[in-house]
Amino acid sequence: MNKLPDSDADLIRSIISGNKDNFQILMERYQQKIFAYLYRFLYQNREAAEDVTQSVFLKVYQNLASVNLDLPLQPWIYRIAHNEAANHIRTISRKKESQFDDSQWENLSDGSNPDELSKKEDQQLVQKTLQKLKPKYREVIVLHYFEEKSYEEIAQILGSSTNSVGTLLRRGRQQMQKLLKNAGLMVSIVFGNLFCIHLTKGRLIN
Repeated sequence: MNKLPDSDADLIRSIISGNKDNFQILMERYQQKIFAYLYRFLYQNREAAEDVTQSVFLKVYQNLASVNLDLPLQPWIYRIAHNEAANHIRTISRKKESQFDDSQWENLSDGSNPDELSKKEDQQLVQKTLQKLKPKYREVIVLHYFEEKSYEEIAQILGSSTNSVGTLLRRGRQQMQKLLKNAGLMVSIVFGNLFCIHLTKGRLIN
C-alpha cells in the first residue's frame, strides 16, 4: 500500500501527476477552516458559506498547477476564499447588507447587570454585531480574532499592506463599539469577549 504524501507540496505533486483522488485529502485538511471563515464573513449564512466553499475548492483544483510549492499553501487558499466571498457579496449588493433583522436587537439586552450575562450570550452578541459590520471590517476581524491570522498573513490574503490591515482592524473595532452602544448593550463586557473569543471559537458554529 502506497504511503500518502505528508506535505501539501508532495500532495499537490501527486494530484498533478494523476492521483486525482488525493484532492479529497487536500480538501479535508482545509475545508473546515475555510468554511468557518466564510460562515462568519457571510453573515452566518450556512447555505451561502457551503456554496462559496464549494466554489473555492473548485478554483483550488483548477489552479493547482500554478501554485508556488515553495510557499505555504494555506494563504493561497484563503486568498481564493476572499475573492470568492467578495464576488458573492457583490451579487447581493442590491439587497440589504446584513441579514440580521434590526428588530431583533430589541431582545438582546434588558439592562441586566453585566455579571448576569452568560458567556454563550456574550458570544452570540459578538456574532450578531459582526453581521452588522461592513464586509471589509468584518473580514479582517474574523481573520485576526477568529482565524488567528497575523497582520502579515491577512495582508497576503487581501493583497494589501500591514498598515492597511491595522487601519481596517481599528475602524472595525470602533464600528463594533458604536453598534453595541446604539443597541444599548454593555460594551465593556461584550466587546471584551471579542479579544478572548478565540479560546472558545470552536463552539460558535452549531
